[in-house]
Amino acid sequence: MDMPPIHMCAFLNHENERLKTKIVNLKQHIGHLEKTIGERNLNHIHSCSISCQTDIDVRHHPKPAVQQPSDEIIRLRRLLEAQNDLLKRKENEAIHDQQSSSSSGLIRDYELRLRQCEKEKRQAENRAISAEKRMAKFQERYERMKKEIGALDENFFNDIEDIKFALQQANKLNQEYEKTVQMLSNRLGISYPKVAVKKN
Repeated sequence: MDMPPIHMCAFLNHENERLKTKIVNLKQHIGHLEKTIGERNLNHIHSCSISCQTDIDVRHHPKPAVQQPSDEIIRLRRLLEAQNDLLKRKENEAIHDQQSSSSSGLIRDYELRLRQCEKEKRQAENRAISAEKRMAKFQERYERMKKEIGALDENFFNDIEDIKFALQQANKLNQEYEKTVQMLSNRLGISYPKVAVKKN
């Protein structure tokens, strides 16, 4: 439920104060009327003639029937009851609005948390999809490399070792040939050919 506008709250507050003042005034007026009615009834019971010069035996009369309230008093009482009912309704509405605003705040908080959780869930799902794609690529590369390695027989590495050993022997033999050529060139007085030879 939405909160009422601020000007409506101010109007209702002003109306509430005005009604409270009017109720106080009505109570005072009702008290004054009741006091006046009581004085009239009392004067009516104890009235006597001042012009009498002889003692008059005043006999106790039975209490008169309770005088019915006047139309004005009835109207004022009804108005007072109506105003009391109005004040109660306004108080109940104010309590209901306060509870509704509190509930609305909680609902907004829960909705915000729900949206945040949904956002985090989407992000987690996207990360999971990316991880699955990378995993699939790695799996594909692994399978390809596994096939390539599987194509090599068990003598492949032995052959490589033999080739390395043969290469080392060839390098040593080549060095010996170079020394022999250089020595012969010095003896025969032939210049040694300066050819850059790459050595491993």
